[in-house]
Amino acid sequence: MRRVTTKASKSQRIAGWLHPPPYIMNNELRRAGTEADLFANWVDPPWGTGRVDHAEEVLRFKQLHFCAYRLSQLYQRAVRSYRPNIHKEYCRWVDRYHAIRQRLIDANLGLVYDLIGRSRFNSLDRDEMASEGMMALLRAVDTFDPWRGFRFSTYACNAILRAFSRAAMRDSRRRTMLTVPYDPDFERSDLPDTRRGEEEMLYIERLGNIMRDNRAELTDIERLVLSKRFPAAEAVERQTLDRIGRQMRVSKERVRQIQLSALNKLRRAVEEDTVLR
Repeated sequence: MRRVTTKASKSQRIAGWLHPPPYIMNNELRRAGTEADLFANWVDPPWGTGRVDHAEEVLRFKQLHFCAYRLSQLYQRAVRSYRPNIHKEYCRWVDRYHAIRQRLIDANLGLVYDLIGRSRFNSLDRDEMASEGMMALLRAVDTFDPWRGFRFSTYACNAILRAFSRAAMRDSRRRTMLTVPYDPDFERSDLPDTRRGEEEMLYIERLGNIMRDNRAELTDIERLVLSKRFPAAEAVERQTLDRIGRQMRVSKERVRQIQLSALNKLRRAVEEDTVLR
């Protein structure tokens, strides 16, 4: 008695198959001679042999999408009418697909580590950034369109940086929502601010000594203009050039020239101070 193969049994036979990967549809994939052009001298690409040039990059991505296109066709054919020889051909294209994909991934792993080193997302852990970058690189390999004429490195770098940005936003939201114990590694150091404040206090002290000893050799008029323009007491109002000029019966421009001369003398005296050197 002849056995009748039902649709359910066909689905069961391909249930263990890998589902066809995604691909970018292009008219070149449907062309009759595409397979011969792309796989004329096919050998398994070597793994871990460094970067690829632009010509090989375009060829590998076209091969990758053609493999996915053929797998999709074979999968649909097996669903309609299962035959044992389809499974053998399906496995052959799966092997090609993964060999090409691995070659492209190995050739561009350096992009992830290079962007980690140049990234400004200091709050993220390096291992977390590596994980996010790797996942973004895998997605970029699967979705890159080689027929548009762009370099894959540009496309992948944008994808990796967006992944870093999304991870940083998730980390920021997590920190605001969760109460965590004190960790010195997560605390911002106040050492730069402390050093800057100490340096400012030192400069103010030495400048006061220079003014008191008049080591800048300021004239009385220059000292008067500086005292009105930059009063030592915070409660004293700082006067404008025009107001000082009216008090001294000179023009505003003349007051500005006196102020500039006095500041230049003070600057030279500060530069020659032995303590500040």
